[in-house]
Amino acid sequence: MTQGRGRLLPRCILATLFSLVPLVAFAQQQEPIPIFVVDVRGAYGHHKMEPSVATDLGVTTTNIPTKTLGLGGGVHVYPLHLGVVTFGFGGHVLMTRGSATLTAEETGQTQPSPTVMRHFRTIDPEISLNFGHKNGWSYISGGLGRSVLFVERQDLPMGDQPGRQTIHYGGGARWFMKRHLALSLDFRWYAVTEQAATATTIAQPGTTLLILSGGVALR
Repeated sequence: MTQGRGRLLPRCILATLFSLVPLVAFAQQQEPIPIFVVDVRGAYGHHKMEPSVATDLGVTTTNIPTKTLGLGGGVHVYPLHLGVVTFGFGGHVLMTRGSATLTAEETGQTQPSPTVMRHFRTIDPEISLNFGHKNGWSYISGGLGRSVLFVERQDLPMGDQPGRQTIHYGGGARWFMKRHLALSLDFRWYAVTEQAATATTIAQPGTTLLILSGGVALR
């Protein structure tokens, strides 16, 4: 049942995005998308369990956190309008983290499990295709950048970690309910390359994670 829900989640998000794309005829009657927008959002991350990481940390797979929370922001410009499509360029920064600790009852031991931490940080350029008008538009976007993604035990911190090549892709929408303030929603997948083990750190496998974020946009 859990795997089925996991497969349905991306489909539901895509269906929501397409439902937000304004009708072409309506979009043509509106003012064009503004030249400049800034986003500030809260973020929720959904991550995969990594059995190899659990083994290397000396914990069970259920001790690996699969959810993270954090903040993100971005700056975007929209210099080129071609018909119903507006091309955008910009970038975003995102930081999330999460932790998991199993109780003594869950572990079957006399003490709780170690606390396991997950960290995700990324700064990425972005190119977008935007559909809509000045007061509301949806978009699809993607880019190539670098991120820091790793799992560690709180009692055995690994320190600073190197960046890993990352491809991101997704979409979202903005609705301006006031002249300069809008509701901003985004969903995004991050495909992160693997990281080899070093003398002081464990190997971090390649993975794909999903970030859902929502907040405000300013123009």
